[in-house]
Amino acid sequence: IEICERLSTLGIGVNLVTYLSGTMHLPSAESANVVSDFMGTSFLLCLLGGFPADSYLGRYLTVAIFSVVQAFVSLTGTGMLTVVTQLPQLRPPPCGNSSAASECQGANGFQIRLLYLSLYLIALGTGGLKSSVSGFGTGQFDDKDEKEKSQMAYFFNRFFFFISTDSLLAVTVLVYIQDEVGRSWSYGICCISMLVAVVLFLSGTRRYRYKKSSGSPVVHILQVLVAAFMKRQLKYPANHPAFLFEDFPEACRIQHTDQFRREPTE
Repeated sequence: IEICERLSTLGIGVNLVTYLSGTMHLPSAESANVVSDFMGTSFLLCLLGGFPADSYLGRYLTVAIFSVVQAFVSLTGTGMLTVVTQLPQLRPPPCGNSSAASECQGANGFQIRLLYLSLYLIALGTGGLKSSVSGFGTGQFDDKDEKEKSQMAYFFNRFFFFISTDSLLAVTVLVYIQDEVGRSWSYGICCISMLVAVVLFLSGTRRYRYKKSSGSPVVHILQVLVAAFMKRQLKYPANHPAFLFEDFPEACRIQHTDQFRREPTE
């Protein structure tokens, strides 16, 4: 799933400026902004998928329910892009023989809205998938077992190797297909590969290990900030370590220090 997500996101985003400026006849600056917004939204939406995975659903349910739904959303997005690039009615007519800007008719509002809908459906799918897949992979290993700990390292080596290789294929092979064969073929490859990835993921449901959710680190950080603000007027106790909240084993605790202690001022 992660490989196909990277294939879709990079394969579409890396060569999107030429499509927006050359086919949709958008200005170069606006085309660059559209691509930047698309890529930025794809990564920011990872918070949307990470929060329920950590707080409520757990990794498996998030990947199996939310991320599968997002995969089909991404599938819908790439499918819509395939249709947009294939049907002449969904893009402006080609420019005339003259090089004058007046000879080029820009995309109308309906065509732009449909393009944006396709892109941000893909961004939504990317956010849901990217936030949970690697964490779910980590949950398949017991880090307290030395053998499985080494297997986890081997897993992540392969994980990032294939992601990097797939990124290379996305910016070379897919871009070549877009320029020389047709964008609808390239986007169709992304669409079909994502569907195959979802089927493969679901086929291993009975083999996976499942861990209960332990709470979102974002929530914990906010709790600390709120508690620090609410208790800002409290006096600093002399035996301060005894008053600290320690919700983890003693072997994992960080030793306290007075190095950065702020002395009270008169």
